[in-house]
Amino acid sequence: MSTALAPMGAHVALGICYFLTAQKTLDMGLVDPRAQPLTGMIYAADALSASMTRMLGSEGSSARSASGGGVGVPSTAFLLPVFDLFGLTCAFEAMRVLGGPLYQTLSGMLIPLSALLSGTFLKRRFSTRQMMAISLVICGLAVKAQDVRRAAAASGKPVDVRGILIANLATVSYGFRGLVMEYLSSSGSGMSGNAQTMLMGTCGLAAFLTYSAFTTARDADGMIWAYYDAKPRVLRDVLTIILGNMLARALMVKMMMLVVQRAGATQLALSNAIRSVGVIAFSHVFFCANDARQCLNRNGAISAIMVVVGGLAYALSTPPKTASKTASKRVARTKSTTKQPSKKSETARAPSVRRRSARLG
Repeated sequence: MSTALAPMGAHVALGICYFLTAQKTLDMGLVDPRAQPLTGMIYAADALSASMTRMLGSEGSSARSASGGGVGVPSTAFLLPVFDLFGLTCAFEAMRVLGGPLYQTLSGMLIPLSALLSGTFLKRRFSTRQMMAISLVICGLAVKAQDVRRAAAASGKPVDVRGILIANLATVSYGFRGLVMEYLSSSGSGMSGNAQTMLMGTCGLAAFLTYSAFTTARDADGMIWAYYDAKPRVLRDVLTIILGNMLARALMVKMMMLVVQRAGATQLALSNAIRSVGVIAFSHVFFCANDARQCLNRNGAISAIMVVVGGLAYALSTPPKTASKTASKRVARTKSTTKQPSKKSETARAPSVRRRSARLG
């Protein structure tokens, strides 16, 4: 499990950059929210990154050879873009309605959901230490959720129920996406992490372009230019945020695939929880002055510590031995202890055979 620490750390750092620049893009109000600008940016980044990896490296040839040449994409893989597109759309809408910290807190429910799905469908077993680490992370997120509820009650502004529902839908969709990624990585399907990213990126980008053709393109003046021209902007600053978001997303997805391949979907969910804590902390630094929903207090700091400690404890714990591994070791041990005919007995038996054949002759 410790082999996932390096990609998990990179996934957390890049994820923080990705969500902060996404929040900044939403706050700038470049276009009408109905135009879904972040969705197009993200899927363009995924498709471009996967294509460059395939062209510059050996990813394309290795993926084709692993899948047997022309076998094609497993039918299960087509669930990936469905869950990813639905989850991504809901996630950004929830961030816009609830603010980044509350959405990040609600997304922590991905941890028990991923553990449940992996245990139910993939028969993954969790050790006592792993379950204790998961429980610690859930308790840390519960501290933050309680703090948000109290803050909403004190301000007299109830939390948006619609936003909470959308955030939970995003969590469920991402849970099933992680399940499919773990299944494809562990089932010998021959579909690499880059191939999965390519599938999600191209399908998501195609869906975004189709949506834009029927909505945004029909009212470009009202949905794009009216928003962009509403306030003075520096083009260089806008491009810095957009390109930074796309780069962070592209690299984060590659680390995400490595985490799933090395440790499974539950470890990815825990990595997301640690990332969420980082997003909450840095949102306080960059956005608290203009948006009270982004501020961090003492309970938020306690929650952050619990989540980070729980995530690291899970990453460093040893998974239990599965039944299949135990059975394979038992079979190997049986084979090694089975007596094999020695070369001396074979050579000693050979002259007697020749003597018998001589008498018969």
